[in-house]
Amino acid sequence: MFNKKIFISLITFSILMTFTSIIKTKTRMIEKNVSIFEKKIANLQNNLYEAELDYYYLSSPQNISRNILEYSDEEYSSVDYSKIYFSLDQFLNEQKKTTKSFINEKKIKEK
Repeated sequence: MFNKKIFISLITFSILMTFTSIIKTKTRMIEKNVSIFEKKIANLQNNLYEAELDYYYLSSPQNISRNILEYSDEEYSSVDYSKIYFSLDQFLNEQKKTTKSFINEKKIKEK
């Protein structure tokens, strides 16, 4: 009877030790994957930050003007603020107005 209790205790202990080691190994693997992904995220954030800096520098009005003067033979001028459309709908509405007035002018000229 005494041997049976020790045997059951040893089997229970060994089963629990096995499950513990399996769980511990899996958590280590998960932690390694998490640290790898954290490094990748940090690198991507750094690349994004550098890309934003490049974009802001290259798209600055002074830099664009300088590059146009240096590399282009064409003459460019600024666009009036009233000619800038903020949406496609605004552009289409303006085109409809222009087209309608043009058609009306043709009819008036023909008469």
